[in-house]
Amino acid sequence: MRVVVIEDEPLAKQKLIGFITRYFTDATIVAQFDKTSDVLAFFASEQQLDLIFSDIELLDGQVFSALNSLDLPCPVIYTTSYDHHWAQAFQNQGIEYLLKPFSYKRFSQAMLSYEQLKINFSSSKKTILVDNGTPYKSRFLLRNAQAIEVLRTEDIVCLRATSGVISAYDKSGQHHMLTGNSISELEQQLDPKQFFRLNRSDLINLDYICAFENYGKDTLAVSTNVLDQPLITSKTRTAQFKKWLDR
Repeated sequence: MRVVVIEDEPLAKQKLIGFITRYFTDATIVAQFDKTSDVLAFFASEQQLDLIFSDIELLDGQVFSALNSLDLPCPVIYTTSYDHHWAQAFQNQGIEYLLKPFSYKRFSQAMLSYEQLKINFSSSKKTILVDNGTPYKSRFLLRNAQAIEVLRTEDIVCLRATSGVISAYDKSGQHHMLTGNSISELEQQLDPKQFFRLNRSDLINLDYICAFENYGKDTLAVSTNVLDQPLITSKTRTAQFKKWLDR
């Protein structure tokens, strides 16, 4: 169990780590940070993690200023003394919101949410089978009031996550709401030779990429032949995207 702790209050950090090691006997605290600048430096390279615990107000600003520019490898449980950040928390891969001071009982409830998420994700990966025998999804069923429509993955230009809602944009420019999956789960279900995760919100289909250009420092603007606006790579994904295109 590999964990990162982001917390700038020494006593709160000590208490949290105590709860973590008490609940997960195999827990390894991979890193501890109290500044957003250190968080950005750490995640500049790929990391193998299971869970992140993060305070929100840090020594040099809010943690969201760092996390919303990163492609995080795992969920986040937020710990804070303030109750008005919950919306932002759940938009930044948050699965629980622990309001300080919290008890071990409340901490354990949050861990149950995390463990249930892992079970559901593992189950979904095991049951994804399509007609050609590969483990990748070939279609989505779209339910509306009149009927059930079929959306083939080959017709999807991109998938976008906005405020927790996943939309699939098809080759005609229409968008369809998908339910029951996060963008990270969809990334696992789709063929990685065909779909690439550009950032924390967007998955793009190789067949609809028509051009890309430099957008800023270590980022690219990726254009399709369907969408009006380009999609932007995150800094941590740009190099991988170029490799993926050139394979």
